[in-house]
Amino acid sequence: MRRGIEGVLKIAIIGAGGHGKVVADAVRADGKHELVGFFDDDGQLIGRNVAGAQVLDRIAAWRSYPVDGLILAIGNNRIRQDVMLRLVAENARLASVIHPSAIVSGAVVENGTVLMAGVVVNIEANIGKNVILNTGAIVEHDCVVGAHVHIAPGSCLAGGVTIGEGAFIGMGSRILPEVHVGAWSIVGAGAVVVRDVPDGATVVGIPARRLR
Repeated sequence: MRRGIEGVLKIAIIGAGGHGKVVADAVRADGKHELVGFFDDDGQLIGRNVAGAQVLDRIAAWRSYPVDGLILAIGNNRIRQDVMLRLVAENARLASVIHPSAIVSGAVVENGTVLMAGVVVNIEANIGKNVILNTGAIVEHDCVVGAHVHIAPGSCLAGGVTIGEGAFIGMGSRILPEVHVGAWSIVGAGAVVVRDVPDGATVVGIPARRLR
């Protein structure tokens, strides 16, 4: 394993879009990683400077560069899942990044997950692999957040909420205690979810109602 100065892990970010910029900021803030650069399959980005780091190459080329681990910064849950599975099959090490302003209290956070600035995760919550907890999101006690979920900025999960794999929880939404949100479902921005959401459903509004 290659390491940077004083044992700091050399990390590259997968995805050089807007979310990648925010992840880069978290990497620099946490003090545990040295940011080597980005990988992105948009050929027009290769060689460019993004948030103070270079876009090095396409994703498939990651093994040709001196990196200890990779962080996924792809907002689309399906694409992020696909890329993660491909990287795992290539024996990539997926890193997690927790912004120093985030609060994690007695919770489990699995590999490949990113916690942005101002996130709160309370006791005995369980955050799965490849999850995005975006700026200011709150995950209360005893919640379970499945793999590949994206909790958008300013959202709040009350105690005992379960979020199924791949679900998207829109900006500023609220999920009431003990509610289950199904796999690959979508909760619209600002929604207040008061009852369970089926797998694959889209809900919006206050209280949240199903669109499809």
